[in-house]
Amino acid sequence: MTIIKTVESIIIEHELIKSGDRVLVALSGGADSVCLLVILNELKSKLNFAVSAMHINHGLREEAMNDAGYSQELCKRLGVPYYYAKIDVAAYSKERHLSTEEAGRILRYREFDRIIEKDGYNLLATAHHANDLAETMLLFLSRGTGVKGLTPISYKAGNIIRPLLSVTKEEIVEFLKAEGIDYCVDKTNADTDYTRNYIRHEIIPRLTDINERAVEHMAKTADIVAEAYEVLDEVVDRYEETYIREDGDSYIICNEAALLKPYIYKALIHRAIVKAAHAEKDIAAVHISGVASLMDKQVGRVMDLPYSLRARREYDGVSVRPCDDAFGGCEKSEITYRTRTFMREEGMQIPEKEYTKWFDYDIIKDTFNVRPVADDDEMTVLKSGGTKKLKDLFKDLKVPMDKRKEYMCVANGNHVYWVIGLRMGEDAKITDKTREILEIDIAEVLR
Repeated sequence: MTIIKTVESIIIEHELIKSGDRVLVALSGGADSVCLLVILNELKSKLNFAVSAMHINHGLREEAMNDAGYSQELCKRLGVPYYYAKIDVAAYSKERHLSTEEAGRILRYREFDRIIEKDGYNLLATAHHANDLAETMLLFLSRGTGVKGLTPISYKAGNIIRPLLSVTKEEIVEFLKAEGIDYCVDKTNADTDYTRNYIRHEIIPRLTDINERAVEHMAKTADIVAEAYEVLDEVVDRYEETYIREDGDSYIICNEAALLKPYIYKALIHRAIVKAAHAEKDIAAVHISGVASLMDKQVGRVMDLPYSLRARREYDGVSVRPCDDAFGGCEKSEITYRTRTFMREEGMQIPEKEYTKWFDYDIIKDTFNVRPVADDDEMTVLKSGGTKKLKDLFKDLKVPMDKRKEYMCVANGNHVYWVIGLRMGEDAKITDKTREILEIDIAEVLR
């Protein structure tokens, strides 16, 4: 089967493109996106859809304008409408303390969304292929993942489609060579200082030495896991009816849920948080484990969650709901904050912002609360491990008595990791030994 036939079969089997659809292709000028554009342009008449392409200049490489010029010329040869945008990834990365890769992704999709909304496209096609899937699987496995992490890239997610996901990089290059189509090469893709590039150039080749079809087999495994995940999701649906109770704007995970298999239990907690938040992004393992730990705590213990939610140990389980006075004056001490966890990489800049801090996740783990400071709180103030009561710390820092109660903190029990807006403790700071980072970003402080 030719690669064009393979892509056509993928489109039909997974219902990626329907008659009358308008597809915008993310065109970098590299082999993958060039292959995608050429194939979709070949199939558009047969399957009755429209194709356009957009190139985004990240402003990071001297040869970037050459890539833009090539992309424009390719679209002209193919008779495909062309869009162009330039973004300042370096500035955004520095401003938000993000990796270059993450900053680029955020700005890139922002531009795609702008054109999609402005000119009426309903699909964005990206050139992710089987090797990308294999690389991401290996990356997630090395960092630790659940079942869903074994299917990290799907054929369709919202309005994003990936018609090349079952096609290998080797097949892409062979197709372009056979068609006599050239493409641009990004030199940074060869830099093995980047984790993904190291997997691409060092790990994948060793796996293919063991089995030349390793990438293909990993892609098929991802398909199998995706099918299994659908079954698991249906099982969780059935348990949800019994073990999650809705009470106004609160969702209660019943005590009995803790007796279920761990996977089901954690999936139910995730469901409850998502329902209360009306969103899934930023709900991480740290939050799931933290809510689960409340089941072993006394009634009244709480844990703050993203989206201004708070989990509370009740007599009949753990409730998840928006912060308000029902949690004992929570409205006066509410903090809107976001958390995320990620692996530490060389060259990362630790944020110097007053309300965004990085912590060593292996130390702080998932047991912290965001709350007002208390009289018996203490903080590690010396690298050697020495601690000090917060009341003494406030005194040393000359914080007026009438202002001390206004401070919020990130704490586990009475041990404080961060007095927000004032000082971090020494015990959970990032060091050379840190493997995984927990970021806490305080978006708004309400007093």
